[in-house]
Amino acid sequence: MKNKAHLPAALALALAASSAAQAQSTVTIYGLVDAGVTWTNHLKSAGGGDLWALDTGSSQGNRFGFRGSEDLGGGVRANFVLENGFSLDTGVLGQGGLLFGRQASVGLSSERLGALSLGRIYDPLGEVFPAYAIASNTPAGLLAWSLPTYAAGGAVLNNRVWGAGVNNAVRYVSPAWGGFSVRALYGFGETTASTNNGSTQALSVTYAQGGFQGSLAGYVSHDASATLGDIRILAAGAAYQFERLKLFGMVSQVSFDAGTQPRATTAELGATYLVTPALVLGAGLQGQRRNNGTHGAEQLTLTADYLLSKRTDAYVALAHGRDRQFNAQVVAALGGVSSITSQTGARVGIRHRF
Repeated sequence: MKNKAHLPAALALALAASSAAQAQSTVTIYGLVDAGVTWTNHLKSAGGGDLWALDTGSSQGNRFGFRGSEDLGGGVRANFVLENGFSLDTGVLGQGGLLFGRQASVGLSSERLGALSLGRIYDPLGEVFPAYAIASNTPAGLLAWSLPTYAAGGAVLNNRVWGAGVNNAVRYVSPAWGGFSVRALYGFGETTASTNNGSTQALSVTYAQGGFQGSLAGYVSHDASATLGDIRILAAGAAYQFERLKLFGMVSQVSFDAGTQPRATTAELGATYLVTPALVLGAGLQGQRRNNGTHGAEQLTLTADYLLSKRTDAYVALAHGRDRQFNAQVVAALGGVSSITSQTGARVGIRHRF
């Protein structure tokens, strides 16, 4: 009887302890869906005619994910991220059909010491440099990524500033020290021939103070197949936020060290302006120069973004590009090359975050 009398108290203590543990742990379900109609002209695969298409994930890649955090005490937390990509119009998984192809990581973080993560992780260029790109400061998305991804030339000299997952990676993110912060990543090649073969190293340094932010980054990926050689990327970017106006820009150089050692330098400048609390206009210019006698390319991008709420916006994006060496392409990934050296694309879409 004595034990039974104490059972409610013991149960209450257990429930209290369970509630406290749950209060220290959080799991967030989040995602983004984007869909719209895209028009492009002079499409080579259509005999030089126009193409109308329902594209999804054009402004930003569609995603669905889980983000969790647990307080371990002493200012230390355990964290994880599991995020997949998919096509909204067909439901097909993105990133080659990987279940969590966008991100999959677990790690520890501390306010004083920074954060350490392990798994499939975006490299520092993909995490930092969208802050200086037309494609991500505006809803243009893939309509402004074609030059950085060198789409018309076969996507060989892409600079990865839109973000790409690195497998078998370890990443460190520092806290801010006097406005400076550092991100460093190492991706294990996991090949028997050499520990260096197939590995990836990347580093970025960012300074942020007031409305200003600037970053420098370097990236090296060692080619396990040895067909293209190592890819090396250097990038610099900056942005300044005024009350209504934001100015931003970046420059990157990507090169291979095998064969003819192809190299491309891409620069862009852009601006957004808050016309009303609900309407944002954007504009940007991009240019790319290449070695080995390969002529360059330029693109103009214009956007209008109407904020229906904090989570939902409707937008219009227009892009016109010219490539003096290859058939132009103004929509990366989902687009097609032009039958001539220029191409125009336009998109009307809606985007929702949850």
